[in-house]
Amino acid sequence: MTAPYGEWPSPISAESAAAASGGVSYPSIVSGEVWWCSSDPRTATVRLLRCRPGRATSEVLGPEWSVRNRSLGYGGRSYLVTTGAQSHLLVFTNQHDQRMYRVEVGRLDEGTETAVPRPLTPADAGGVATHYADPILGPSGTEVWCVREVTRPITGPGDEDPAPRTSRQIVAIPLDGSAAADPDAVRVVATSHHFLSGVRVSPDGRRLAWVGWDHPSMPWDGTELMVADLVDGVATGATSVLGGREVSVPQAEWADSDTLYAMADPDGWWNLHRLRLDSGGAPAECVLPMRRECAGPLWRVGPTWFAVTEVGVVLRHGVGAQQLAVWDPATGALRDLAPGWTEFGSDLRASVPGEAGPAVVVIAGSADRGSTVLHVPLPAAPEQPAADPVACTAASHQDLRPWNPAGQRRVARGADGREVHYVYYPPTNPGAVGPAGVAPPLLVHAHGGPTSSTDAGPDIEFGFFCSRGFAVASVDYGGSTGYGREYRNRLRRNWGIVDVSDCVAVARELAAQGMADPARTAVRGGSAGGWTALACLAASEVFCAGAVYYPISDPLTWSGGATHDFESQYVRSLVGDLPADLEHYRRVSPLANADRIRSPLVLLQGADDFICKPDQAQRIVDAVAARGLWHRYLIFDGEGHGFRKESSVAASLRAEAELYSHAMGITVDPSSTDRTREGTPQP
Repeated sequence: MTAPYGEWPSPISAESAAAASGGVSYPSIVSGEVWWCSSDPRTATVRLLRCRPGRATSEVLGPEWSVRNRSLGYGGRSYLVTTGAQSHLLVFTNQHDQRMYRVEVGRLDEGTETAVPRPLTPADAGGVATHYADPILGPSGTEVWCVREVTRPITGPGDEDPAPRTSRQIVAIPLDGSAAADPDAVRVVATSHHFLSGVRVSPDGRRLAWVGWDHPSMPWDGTELMVADLVDGVATGATSVLGGREVSVPQAEWADSDTLYAMADPDGWWNLHRLRLDSGGAPAECVLPMRRECAGPLWRVGPTWFAVTEVGVVLRHGVGAQQLAVWDPATGALRDLAPGWTEFGSDLRASVPGEAGPAVVVIAGSADRGSTVLHVPLPAAPEQPAADPVACTAASHQDLRPWNPAGQRRVARGADGREVHYVYYPPTNPGAVGPAGVAPPLLVHAHGGPTSSTDAGPDIEFGFFCSRGFAVASVDYGGSTGYGREYRNRLRRNWGIVDVSDCVAVARELAAQGMADPARTAVRGGSAGGWTALACLAASEVFCAGAVYYPISDPLTWSGGATHDFESQYVRSLVGDLPADLEHYRRVSPLANADRIRSPLVLLQGADDFICKPDQAQRIVDAVAARGLWHRYLIFDGEGHGFRKESSVAASLRAEAELYSHAMGITVDPSSTDRTREGTPQP
């Protein structure tokens, strides 16, 4: 059928898109079992699941448990599973009280019931907030080691800044449960920087390695790889062996007791380096130099982009699109492991050496396959073929695939001819086409971070709009990761300028190519992407509407106590130093320029957001409401930074549909046109 763009009938309702909005994270592999976390939008919790590759999935814990921590504000690896003689030992952080628990879990196919988890750490008291992340088994086997983050409560005026109230240490927690009632039983192993990640013990138990950094640096600007000797279970003589100012080390792993592999970017790209600690202080060697990224930004505690295995180092590499490969240290050969898969997450883990069938697990996807937990067998020898990867979870929203567009990586030309990378999602519907000679409406999407990136996998929210006849362009504006440090550094002191210019460049190029209607082009984004959406509306006349999720609206009031510790000094690199750069702050602030916003907008905000607090959205609402500008403001109780509830996601999509209907002169129906999906028989 031929129908106006934006009004195509679609089976993807706001509710079905919301129901499919959960994701998977933190895969592990133990004794041939694959484990992972899965967010559930129905309950706003995180379930722990497992399976044997190619077999049915089962839930590990009961519905009263949610496996998630709040370290750094964005969380971190939240569980550890190791195998014993009769069962698995699971250690995890419970979302509801942030305490760490242990439980013995029977192996799959043995019919053993899971015991009741018991706490390993004490309950918080007196307003203190404690979070535990990135757990590993200590060298004695009687403790779990992890990063502990402690934030004391505000004691009075002038104490709002969370940084002085927050400390982080690497600690040892007894597995016998003695610390649950005795906080002093938690033992400090190491301290160094304000921020810590990646706790790793050498195979012989003699050394400890970790990554640290301090304000005002963000971890993609500069971190230090620390190594210390372990004496009676305590780190001594800690030394920085790689990294520092303008060198970012997001991950390190032991190859043997005297050798570390690490990702670092002294040459402008996160590439694989090797450090030999028994070589008398010889510098790190880049063993696989390439102008391709092999890691990403460290937004959470304990992400992993590579693994040291029996057959070599398994890593992802690429510019934008990625490949998964194994590198052979003996020959230098790089062998592709997962042809056809192009999107890989920051959670790559290997099986335990010596287990039958070496393998890795990773979150993976491609342009036409949603994110899944991928089990990737490794070849036993370089000359032997590897078995095909196996998806352990059904790729997300596969039943809606005909209406969910495949992303196309493209490059536009921005200011001064610079490259602007983006992913284009065309209008996609097997039962509808637009009128001849008419270009579709366009939604320009700005990702959060801003030091982050978009991928080219199917996105159910994009599918909600594309199946109705919209095109979507998700922009990796200057400052995004995946394209080297030079591209990443474009945003330094240019936030609100480069990101806006690049979004405008993509919109104009698509319009010039007849792929978008310039009169019906809107902008959308969340968090830092919400900032960019607001800045686009204030600084250009390209966009007819804006959908703004939990935004930053004013850099002058988004620092210190106005946000969380991790990003409390982020604006210094993004905008500048105060008071010297006060005028520049005002020039780029969407709030300071709210009088220039002429297009209608919706603002969507979590009431419990401590990263971008509701006042950031409220001030924009007040400014546009005073001028009588059409707007909608939805604030969701029980939601933080990023919506987890099915009801919140659905209401947000309905609000966007109302916005575009109003701004573009079309009728965007957020309900499903396939009544079988709504549980009602077709007539």
